[in-house]
Amino acid sequence: MALTDKREEAERLYVKDGMTCPAIAARLGVNEGTVYRWKAEAETKGEAMDWDAQRRVYNLSPLEMFAIYAETVKTWIVELQRNPGLLANGKIADAIAKHVSVLQKLDTRSQYLGVALDLIKTASRWLAENQPEIKAKIDPYWEHIYQELVKYSTGKGLF
Repeated sequence: MALTDKREEAERLYVKDGMTCPAIAARLGVNEGTVYRWKAEAETKGEAMDWDAQRRVYNLSPLEMFAIYAETVKTWIVELQRNPGLLANGKIADAIAKHVSVLQKLDTRSQYLGVALDLIKTASRWLAENQPEIKAKIDPYWEHIYQELVKYSTGKGLF
């Protein structure tokens, strides 16, 4: 594997798999310092998002995404309070109504799933840092667990 391919794989392992730099170095057969350097370069070279920022976004739960979306809609509502004349523009009024409707739909669906996914991601991150061999054994089961949680949280699996 070429060094540039290893760097891309290292980034993916860090961001999506939550691996530590030493674990990535061992897996890719490179020096730990190389992985730390690649990670630092992403930040200093002004890439769109450094590895830590990407990891945070990648690990957002539905509940966290809902909170960000809701905060964004709130800023628009505050702007409407400052300038009520904006509602005279049909496109703006329609957009606000659609976003409020989306918020209402997302809220009930994301509550159960968001809490469960937060717990799973927290446990997975902890295992990656402290018990990587256990994380490796559990990883194949997360997708099935996730699908069951989706069924439950959307009411398809409720009693």
